[in-house]
Amino acid sequence: MLEILSHQYLKIFLKDQSISWKHIYSFGRIISKCIENDSTYLINSEIFSSYDWLPPILISLFLKEEDSTFILSREKIQFISQFQIDSLKNLGFNFIFKNDQFIFSNYYVRLITIQDLLNDPNFYNFTNHRIVYSGIEDIKEDLKNHFRISLLKKDWTKNFKEFELINQEFLKVYDSLKKKFFSRKVLGNSYINLDENEISFFSKFFYENSFFSDKFFSVNKALSQGWACWVKLNDINLDWNLYLQPIDELSQIKKLFLNNKFVFLSALRKDNFFQMYLKKISLDIDLVINFKSNFEEKKIKLYIPPKQLLPNNPLFTNSILDTCKKLILFRKGLTVVLSDDIDLKTNLATELASKYGKRVLLETIPSGKNEILCSSFDWWIINSFLIQIPEQIIIPLLPIPNMSEPINAITVSYKNKLSQDWFRDFFLPQARIKLERAVSPLRRNSGKLIILDGRVNKRNWGRLLLQNIQPSKKINYMLPFD
Repeated sequence: MLEILSHQYLKIFLKDQSISWKHIYSFGRIISKCIENDSTYLINSEIFSSYDWLPPILISLFLKEEDSTFILSREKIQFISQFQIDSLKNLGFNFIFKNDQFIFSNYYVRLITIQDLLNDPNFYNFTNHRIVYSGIEDIKEDLKNHFRISLLKKDWTKNFKEFELINQEFLKVYDSLKKKFFSRKVLGNSYINLDENEISFFSKFFYENSFFSDKFFSVNKALSQGWACWVKLNDINLDWNLYLQPIDELSQIKKLFLNNKFVFLSALRKDNFFQMYLKKISLDIDLVINFKSNFEEKKIKLYIPPKQLLPNNPLFTNSILDTCKKLILFRKGLTVVLSDDIDLKTNLATELASKYGKRVLLETIPSGKNEILCSSFDWWIINSFLIQIPEQIIIPLLPIPNMSEPINAITVSYKNKLSQDWFRDFFLPQARIKLERAVSPLRRNSGKLIILDGRVNKRNWGRLLLQNIQPSKKINYMLPFD
């Protein structure tokens, strides 16, 4: 019944709208069926990066007539509040929109960002609540940012006279540890991995002094749960900070996921990683559906130059610089060069600027048509919607997570102890998601993707990453490069 009714309402709604997504009715029927049957669906589509998919969700939630929550970005909440309220009221829905909530006579539909939801302790106690979760492709990063604890030097003291003696005692501990940590500092690395004795000391110290502040209490709780922890040194101020983060972020909200009714929406073309992620907490997806977006997919032209060097080769960086210069020669459109290696990214930008001058930009929004943009994968993914579609994307180094980051090294150590395949279970999915999101604009103009990392041909997992770039067509040469 809900499926038929929501289809009728959506048909009326779209009469006055300029939405060109041809799959919108099918999407609306799937959503209403999922909500009516209390199923758990994972729906993948790049359409979720736009606003065209919002009406079917809202109409189905309104018609269900029960309390529900819709997780989405702040930008999409603002779009709904500014441009869709009147159109929804014209359908005959009687509600008041206040504080990002559609308030009906006996139920509500709440719009909320994942950040605000995680900060609301009441949501962790919800049971049998209906939640539509869009942006699920960012869940790992969102949870990491939310749960990470940073204990700075200022957190070791309180600005009250009665705490003066305690402050002095705590600062002695802080300074004693500072000498110890700086004596172990390795040139070029500001991170210190803690050994078992140091973690044991911190556990005892913060347990005994958890009364001191909310931050001390949080650190004590995190250490008691076995969170990863490490130290970062500041060479300028000569101080150190303690960081803590759960190794398995999803376990922190497992109760919320298991006790409520979810529809998950991913803006990836296909999101196999999240399905695998949920299985680890025994949450099964009833159905996975992939929808095409509102543009005609074109094949990405994939070029892998022959005989590329491996990253551990001493000549790798010079080879990459030389290859990039040739690949950019005579190109008229935007070229994007992506690297998560900070040194390689900076060297590429510097060397290319020496040849092409102001055409070369380092993580700056281009204003012209014939520019060369060097950036990290994360910067490009966040800002690509503001930038023209590139003629070509050059990837000198695949986005494999860096072992120099403490959380990655600690996670690998943890998975090794459990005899788990940390590379295929942890590193490879992260690389696949970044690669998928970074190259997605090329499906709009059949742009070129050039990968210069020799591992794509010489490692089985590299060839697997290439197979996941779809739709694509390999090309064997690129003038004037070959």
